[in-house]
Amino acid sequence: MPFVSMASAKNKLDGSVQKLAMSFLQKLQVDDTAPGLHIEPMKQPRDPRARTGRVNDMYRAVLFKLESDGEPHYVYVGTWPHDEAIDIARSRVLKFNLALGAPEVEDRGLIDEAPVEPQPTYVPPTPPQPEVSEERQPSGGVVLEWTNHLRENWTQERLESEAGISADGARRALAATTQAELSEVIDALPEMQGLAILGLANGDELADVLDELGAQPAGSVQDPQDDALLDKAIRESKGQFVFVGDNPDELREAFESLDFDKWRVFLHPEQRKYVETATSGPYRLTGGAGTGKTVVLLHRARSLYRANPNARILLTTYTRALAKSLSLQLTRLDSSLPQVEMGKPGITIAGMDQIAAQVLRDAPASALEAATASVLGPGRNTLSVKLGRVDEDFEEAVDMASPELPEPLLQPRFLDQEYQSVVLANGVVEEKDYVRASRSGRGTALNRGARQELWKVFAQFRLSHRMKDAATFPEIAAIAAAVLRAGGSLPFDHVLVDEAQDFSAPHWLLLRALVAEGADDLFIAEDSHQRIYGQKVPMSRFGINIRGRSRRLRLNYRTTAENLAYAMSLLSGAEYSDLDDEKVAESGYRSVRSGPTPSVLTVSDSAAEVDVVVSRIREWMSAGVAPEAIAVLVRSEKNATRAVDGLTRVGIPSSVATGGSVAGKGKVTVMTMHSSKGLEFQCVVVMGAGAGDLPAKWTFEGLPEAEQSDALLRERSLLYVAATRARDELVITASGEPSELVRR
Repeated sequence: MPFVSMASAKNKLDGSVQKLAMSFLQKLQVDDTAPGLHIEPMKQPRDPRARTGRVNDMYRAVLFKLESDGEPHYVYVGTWPHDEAIDIARSRVLKFNLALGAPEVEDRGLIDEAPVEPQPTYVPPTPPQPEVSEERQPSGGVVLEWTNHLRENWTQERLESEAGISADGARRALAATTQAELSEVIDALPEMQGLAILGLANGDELADVLDELGAQPAGSVQDPQDDALLDKAIRESKGQFVFVGDNPDELREAFESLDFDKWRVFLHPEQRKYVETATSGPYRLTGGAGTGKTVVLLHRARSLYRANPNARILLTTYTRALAKSLSLQLTRLDSSLPQVEMGKPGITIAGMDQIAAQVLRDAPASALEAATASVLGPGRNTLSVKLGRVDEDFEEAVDMASPELPEPLLQPRFLDQEYQSVVLANGVVEEKDYVRASRSGRGTALNRGARQELWKVFAQFRLSHRMKDAATFPEIAAIAAAVLRAGGSLPFDHVLVDEAQDFSAPHWLLLRALVAEGADDLFIAEDSHQRIYGQKVPMSRFGINIRGRSRRLRLNYRTTAENLAYAMSLLSGAEYSDLDDEKVAESGYRSVRSGPTPSVLTVSDSAAEVDVVVSRIREWMSAGVAPEAIAVLVRSEKNATRAVDGLTRVGIPSSVATGGSVAGKGKVTVMTMHSSKGLEFQCVVVMGAGAGDLPAKWTFEGLPEAEQSDALLRERSLLYVAATRARDELVITASGEPSELVRR
């Protein structure tokens, strides 16, 4: 029986054609000589092994036919309309790239024509500015610099011989003067070639590019078009080819995954190695927004389960809403994976507070009482009420305790972070323990006297909750960790963590307690540039040592190069530290896509700002962008209401969405920047970026100086999160003077 492999195709098929193509491949897998398939060689092909097959009267499949130990091995490239498929089959070559160590399909143009021009990627049209009065005239786009480092370091001959780039691709890449031109070249090249060009144009060394791609150069002694070489390489490929052999079930899975959700099967080599890496202990994967950290976690969860179906795997994040999103994405990846309750074989997906609550529900009464007393002090053994926001409780505790401290140290936000990061993190139950406790990661220094006065507040805070039989969510997490540390069976064999930068100190206590130390225990994904909730507490304080086991993803899959450059510029001048308390680099990120330059539009007042937002959205919709692919992101609920009212007045359906959800089909989504975490849209307006709205003064006013600096970092990160939600086009609006955080 013939063997079949799938190559990553760039064409998309509608449902009816997809079913026909699938039927064609199933028949091919059984008997390639069946007359209805019409497997035909090409006239004047670049590669004599190129074939097309009849999908129906209008469509043909493009294939390459290899010989594999006497059996035919067909490589399916894609399905196109009849004439287009013929030209594609005649112009493509299946070969092994010796420099990159990978099989690929390269476009060399038709023999009787000049080499094909690279086809540009889709770039949404930049709409004209809305007509407003002279005093309201918005400002223009942002000027972003870009340098093509290929010109400094490479020649066409070296790109061909050392980096494995096609002659036409090398020539055009060297000639590119803008990111858009380079993106056109990359899009026309085989993926590995395109990614290599992207890295070299970014100024990376070839050795680093090859390592990132997982490339293993094969030298020049082999024939790059040898059937045996290609057959072996495609069978072993972990990149742009999937070998399904003669297995019909694997054929269906690969085909459906290929056409609907490319990321489900075709991981970038940089991502795949982290999916499959066996670790000797806790491992951290960092990377900017859109670099695929969540994708790696989903694939790693599946990989761990397939390796051991009896394994108990936790995939967790910091909110219930994001956990729900992870569950939906895992179902899309592989609906056969069992999503189970905590402690059972399979994959558990839940937010950290959900896990903490489940640990307490499952704990024996005696263990729960002992753990509660160890965290909250003697006399506490029940927890009937769970508390969310506790600002008022801290204000009441300050009034009752009357500590002799300066006002900045008595702000509820400072007290809450001190309580979580120091008191709960260190298991403090008495004043003497708090005086000696480590405050690593806390910005404001406290002497012994200040700690003694603060302890009065914390003691009163706990006393009030004792009388109410209440506990905060961070306290519950700390108690859950104490339950697990006390002994007994741990609920998980592997724990995978998404958005770890937003975890609190008690969450880290619980994470370390959920799984025994050892191989593949903790796999942690974080981006410190997106820290909008979590505390700056080094993981090492909780027994999580990642030294030598930390890597960074750099290739952005979501946003255009222009949007990425702008988003990164928002972080310029600020210093960020990661979960290991080391400085985080801002440079090195890149995107294969290109699009319009982000715009910052400033107008005189809030009414004019709404007009500008509404006008831009109408332009996008007129250009064919679906309403559900558009979002308006704001810092405050007040601005969300303004946006919805403005859109409603002109008949554009919209609604305010919260908790990681979207408005729904046919509606523009309006949401706060916080709620947008984990989502993406084709076009985004960040509305209300004026000096009076961003940064939000209530987040930092009155705090100690060091805490103010941290609060301002969070506000900068929040704007970065909002800017990176846009895949294609980003617009930022402000009434009056723009925020100091906005790059103009």
